[in-house]
Amino acid sequence: MGVGADSLVTAVPSALVFEQMVAADLPQVMEIERLVFDAPWTPGLFLHELKLSFSRLHLARTGAGDRRVLGYVCWWLVGDEVHILNLAVHPDVRRGGTGRALVQRVLDDARAHQAGSVSLDVRHDNRAALALYTAMGFSAAGVRRNYYGAGVDAVIMERRFG
Repeated sequence: MGVGADSLVTAVPSALVFEQMVAADLPQVMEIERLVFDAPWTPGLFLHELKLSFSRLHLARTGAGDRRVLGYVCWWLVGDEVHILNLAVHPDVRRGGTGRALVQRVLDDARAHQAGSVSLDVRHDNRAALALYTAMGFSAAGVRRNYYGAGVDAVIMERRFG
């Protein structure tokens, strides 16, 4: 089930609707996951996250019509720490505000639960993601060598709250 650019671009960013993911959303989420990542999560990983009390999985959808999933974010809230595990935006709507809105959703949840920090791992060569996170107040806190495979490091990014 492909999603054409014309049907998505008109919905971003002003008509975004955010919802918690449910199992019925899995086909659309997996479509994006496979388009975005070289080593995508399996359907079972998403279903497992839906069962964990400390895990949150939210979707950004178009607000009208077919209500397509444009992106999603999965994060853990454990104690006073938040960790973003997975964030993806459909390639047809990148740079339209969906990714920023999803990260903001996590930051808002972190503040609401009085978390001290939000962290994530990002490929060292993902310039668009690094720029987005930096613009949203994250800074590099370290490197995980070979995290994504031989020679593909992850930058640990963190945003602390005062």
